[in-house]
Amino acid sequence: MDLDLLTIANRATLGSDIQSSIDNANNRIANTKTFVNKVATCGVFNQDEIKQEYESGIITIVSLLEHHLNVMLHHLYVSFPSKLGGKHFDILELSEKGSLLELFYDKASQRILELAYGKFDKFIKAFLCAFDIEKQINQDMIDDINEIKCTRDCIIHSNGKANALYMSKAGAKARVYKVGNVLKVDSKYFMDSADKILSLIAVLENQIPQKYKKSTMAFVFKQMWEATCLNKRISFDTAWEIVDPNRVCPKKLEDGFGFSSSEMVVYNLFRYAYSGSSEYAVDFALYFERWDSHSNEYQIAVSWLNNQFYF
Repeated sequence: MDLDLLTIANRATLGSDIQSSIDNANNRIANTKTFVNKVATCGVFNQDEIKQEYESGIITIVSLLEHHLNVMLHHLYVSFPSKLGGKHFDILELSEKGSLLELFYDKASQRILELAYGKFDKFIKAFLCAFDIEKQINQDMIDDINEIKCTRDCIIHSNGKANALYMSKAGAKARVYKVGNVLKVDSKYFMDSADKILSLIAVLENQIPQKYKKSTMAFVFKQMWEATCLNKRISFDTAWEIVDPNRVCPKKLEDGFGFSSSEMVVYNLFRYAYSGSSEYAVDFALYFERWDSHSNEYQIAVSWLNNQFYF
C-alpha cells in the first residue's frame, strides 16, 4: 500500500497554500514593521511605551514566522504521510481518530510540536528534508533567527532578561554575558530582526521545489488518473486537456473508451470530480466492492472523498 495515495487529493491545494502562506507572512511582517515604526516615531508615547511596542513587535514577527513554517510543513506531511517516517501507528490511535486521514493530521501536528520545542536548526533541517531541499541554509542566518526566537521567549517568560535557557540556546549569538542581563530591544534590533526573518522566508521560498509549488488541482488530477488502471488503456492526455493549473477539460466526456464495468466506476469518479454532475455520480458501494482496499483505485477514491475538489 502506498500511504501517499491515501492523501493525494490533499495536494490539489498544496501549491496555492504554500504561496498563500508566503504572501501572508511577508505582508503581515511588513505591516508590523510599518506599524511599530509609526508608533515609535509619532511623538505621542514615552520611552517605556515605545520599548514595549518593540517587544510586542518581536513577539508578533516571530509568531508569524513560526506559523508560516508550521502551516507549510503540516500540509506537506499530510499530503505525503511517508515523510513522517517509519513510525508505527497504534491500533488504539486509529480507533480513536476514526480514519487514517485524521491519524495523519494528528501525527503531523505531533511531529511539528516536537520540532517546535527543539532547537531551531533541527527544525530547519527537518523542514529542508521534508521539502527535498538539498542546499543548506546559511548557518549564520539560522543562528541569528534562533537568537531572535530566544529573545522573544525571554520577553514573554523573564521580563526581557536573559535566563539560563537563553544563554544555552543562543550560544555564541547571545547578546549579553550573564543571566539576568536585560536584552536590549530597540528600533535597530527590531528592524534588523524583521529583515532577517523576511530574508529567511525568501530563501526558503526560492529553494522549495517546483513540484510542490505547482501542486495544483489539474496537476493532481493528472497524477490521480495516471496512478489508476485507466491510464493503462487511455493516457491522460488522450482523455483530458489541462487548460490552466486549476482547470482541465475533457476531450470526450461522454465516451466510455471501452472501459470494463469495474473501470467505469473509476472513470465516473474522474468525470464526477470534473463536472459534479449527477449523471456521473459514483456508486461508492459498488466502487469499493470492485476494488480492493490495497489498490491504487481504492486509495485514490478515499483520498478524493476526504478532500473533494471540482473543476
